[in-house]
Amino acid sequence: MTSPAPTVGGVLPEAAAPAVSTRLPLSFAQEQLWLVDQLSPGESTYHSPLVYRLRGTLDVTALRAALTHLVARHDALRATFGTEDGTPYQEIAPPAPVRLDVRPVPGDTPDDREAALHQALRAEVTTPFDLRVGPLYRFLLLRLADDDHVLLLLLHHIVTDGWSAGVLRRDLADGYAAAVAGHAPRLPPPGRTYAAHVLAQRARLTSETLESGLRHWERALRDVPPVELPTDRPRTAASGRPGATVVRSLPDALRHRVAAFCRDRQVSPFMLLTAALGAVLATEAGQEDLPLGVPLLGRSEAESEEVVGLFVNMVVLRLDLSGDPTFDELVDRVAEASLGLYDHDEVPFSAVVERVRPVRAEGRNPLFQACVQLLGADTTGAGLSLPGLAVELVPPPSERSPFDLSVDFAVTPDRVDVHLTYATDLFDRWRIEALLDHLTTLLTAGCADPARPLSRLALLSDRERAALLELGDGGPARTDERPLDVRIAAVATARPDAVAAVCRGRELTYGDLLRRADALAHRLVRRGGGPERVVAVVADRDLDLVIAVLGVLRAGAAVTILDPTHPARRLARLVDAVDPPVVLTRSTLVDRLPPLPGRHVLAWDDPAAGPTAPGPLPAHTAANLAAVVTTSGSTGRPKPVALDHAGLASFVDRNRRVLDLGPADRMLQFCSLTFDLALGEVLTALTVGATLVLVSPEEGSAPDEVAALMRTQRVTYLGLTPTMLGSLDPTGHPDLRVVLSAGEVLTTDLVDAWHAPGRRVVNLYGPTEVSVACTDHDCPPGQGHCPPPIGRPHPGRWLYVVDRYGRLAPRGAPGELLVGGVGVARGYLNQPALTAERFVPDPFRPGSRVYRTGDLVRWNGAGELEFLGRLDDQVKLRGLRIEPGEIESALLTHPRVRRAAVVVRSDPRGEPRLVGYVSADGPPPTPAELRAHLDAVLPAYLVPGVWCVLDEFPLTSSQKIDRAALPDPEPATGRDGAVPPATPTEAALVTIFGEVLGVPEVGADANLFALGGSSLQGMRVVSRINRAFGVRLNLRLLYGTATVRDLAARIDTRRGADR
Repeated sequence: MTSPAPTVGGVLPEAAAPAVSTRLPLSFAQEQLWLVDQLSPGESTYHSPLVYRLRGTLDVTALRAALTHLVARHDALRATFGTEDGTPYQEIAPPAPVRLDVRPVPGDTPDDREAALHQALRAEVTTPFDLRVGPLYRFLLLRLADDDHVLLLLLHHIVTDGWSAGVLRRDLADGYAAAVAGHAPRLPPPGRTYAAHVLAQRARLTSETLESGLRHWERALRDVPPVELPTDRPRTAASGRPGATVVRSLPDALRHRVAAFCRDRQVSPFMLLTAALGAVLATEAGQEDLPLGVPLLGRSEAESEEVVGLFVNMVVLRLDLSGDPTFDELVDRVAEASLGLYDHDEVPFSAVVERVRPVRAEGRNPLFQACVQLLGADTTGAGLSLPGLAVELVPPPSERSPFDLSVDFAVTPDRVDVHLTYATDLFDRWRIEALLDHLTTLLTAGCADPARPLSRLALLSDRERAALLELGDGGPARTDERPLDVRIAAVATARPDAVAAVCRGRELTYGDLLRRADALAHRLVRRGGGPERVVAVVADRDLDLVIAVLGVLRAGAAVTILDPTHPARRLARLVDAVDPPVVLTRSTLVDRLPPLPGRHVLAWDDPAAGPTAPGPLPAHTAANLAAVVTTSGSTGRPKPVALDHAGLASFVDRNRRVLDLGPADRMLQFCSLTFDLALGEVLTALTVGATLVLVSPEEGSAPDEVAALMRTQRVTYLGLTPTMLGSLDPTGHPDLRVVLSAGEVLTTDLVDAWHAPGRRVVNLYGPTEVSVACTDHDCPPGQGHCPPPIGRPHPGRWLYVVDRYGRLAPRGAPGELLVGGVGVARGYLNQPALTAERFVPDPFRPGSRVYRTGDLVRWNGAGELEFLGRLDDQVKLRGLRIEPGEIESALLTHPRVRRAAVVVRSDPRGEPRLVGYVSADGPPPTPAELRAHLDAVLPAYLVPGVWCVLDEFPLTSSQKIDRAALPDPEPATGRDGAVPPATPTEAALVTIFGEVLGVPEVGADANLFALGGSSLQGMRVVSRINRAFGVRLNLRLLYGTATVRDLAARIDTRRGADR
């Protein structure tokens, strides 16, 4: 129920300054929150609740009187906010009786009432305030029983701050005690009003003082990076962030160590705790330059300590963790940086943002994404004392998070609590719990041994370290000790009439395969082929290729497959890199080969070869070299990867078991022969007795012919890169039961397209250097926009995700993937220096080796690996780290986009920019449609500004998109670089933008912030647009809509709808 507030003694309590309402400017902090409200009206992110459990006999009349006195005493609580011509102002209403809502809590049982209580509190806390109408407080009393109540004091942050919570607590206690005793409160009036503070602040911060402070912050925050914490979901452009809070208390022993550390080294708890937090966040984010937001009290005058209002100002504490400092050194760095914050603490944060000009991205706070502060007993609202009542401060329902992370260290003499509020649309709770675990572990280690460098401080508990090692252990491998060719020969002997391969309508049985392969093996041996020697096979896809591969292996030699379509000079370099005594090819291809002095060129179909002499072939084992697969090197020098039989067998056996492959299967072989998966498919099929369906070069040139071949040959297995999978029709393949994707990032759209009843889609991962693959993941359909994981380790494999110090990275944190165990290649043939760089001792299992993949991955909450990109492929654009694959995945969800790529290219002025490339099914989407599609799921800085529509993408020899061959976009046209307006609305907007921003020439492709506009100037632009066109827009459109042209289209659409 609701009733008017009573008076005390028949009159309202005395106010500090009961003045007639007048318009006042906003404080700089209020101005920032007002702007946030304009951007996201109706949000509850900046609500400040205090919740108290009151047990005992409550005098509700006295409570109303105390609340009335509270609001009358503090003028900020009576403020409302309006605008005139885009400029905000506030008005202070005279004191008046306040409203206290009193409601019973329904429920038949205590559990029912507690649930209803939480629901009522959550509903109240999330109900928005209207800054124009007010009041900007709500008081709610929930009655669970006659002697059990819950009091909610809810204020908008624009009229309060953390320090104010202590003032409110003290004044409420005094007012209630006085009302119970039957007299007016006897507190002296505050030394000043909040209105006086606002006017004094404006007068104090002169243009000279402001400019000096801005120069300081411009220097301090030059090139400041965002904190790229790993998230569980992609960041979107959604307004506001749903949030939750986790509270953790430091153990008593650690609390005492913290106090002793601060006392001995003369630092504050804030400095020590922030140093530990910074070390943890730096590891989680994988960066050494870490900006954190810090709210400073802003109460330098003693008289302001008794005033309720928003005094805080956000500043940026920039932590330097470079050079692997000791914990002591890091605390010193934090102490020095913290003290420096006060030199220019009154410079408004909004002005700093406009001067520094970071990339403005909706859904991302500018300059910092994580906030930290220390709360004492006077800033938490705890300690409320009301006569006759037992009072307990209750954690409020946390529904919104203003930042990605907000960390409050609540320090009292007998406890240290860590309150971590996080954005639930970005993070799962397990990740936050783990972060708090890491904070406790590192703080304990740092206090115990502060002279130890960060790289050697424990971040993980022994239990978590053991769990990570267990996650990366694929378990024992069931191995067949025979070389692969011996296993294939056993299959051929047991089933000589079974079909081993089919191509161009011709079949090759296992018996013929073995007979012809053995004959070829004898010829190779006579020419120098044998164990630990390499034989190069130059051939396209046909039946004789299968014979050649098995023939090389039967000779005990190692096979390397080269593409005959490569230029002669490249073929020569590849042959030189592997140094084969014999080059094996078809007679029709001999003329394509470059001169190969000192090497035997053998045509397997040469009629003059004559019969082979019988006799045993060279003995060899699973430890012998089986294949050399050449990959591209960043220097242009080929990297020949040396693989033995045992390593390839580990892939073959895993593939056989996980895909349930056997003699009844018909496996399409279509991926590039120089791709390691092609060799893996051939060996897998022949080892299990399946039939290889080889796609001839002429059939492979037309996707429709490939699809037709799959149907006529009743193909049961298909393995391709996602690029090639996207070119084939996934429908009409009733026999197809396994689709394997490898070599590129698989998208969920492809997963959904290829899924069918009785069919599996498997995501395979592994560099050539670990024998084709080391993880896989069965992909269910309908998993949203995030690419599927790459899975768990294969048997016999050891996988480690390590941070920049080489330590195990926490679950969820990005790191480089190291792969050990069976299947790790010998190294790069004849390149010992490069081998030593990439194949290194196992840091966790002495005596073993690992391969450093250079791939950025992380363990997810389900204990599976997620691929994040290459360590050397990450792009930074205007200070923001960008993974092009994230944008490409979003583009591929557009119904008409067939393929997509995103790269960074320079514009005509030399400035880097994102360029999007797409090919389409049917009419290609327009750039505006592509931007709108991405705007719905990605922040603005991830949306390319330039687009190219291609008929076909250039592909590498391994059928991946050749990014280096993508064409440069066409240059934009327009007078003097500015695109002229094309409609009356565009012309009017160009004029408005130019006049407000003071820019002489504005193009229709212009963006407010690219032109140097500020958020307040944006409000003035919106105000003028609304008056000029009779529409009601808000500033959000200037963020989300990149150009004047797009904004004009929205205006015309709205005006058309209103007619």
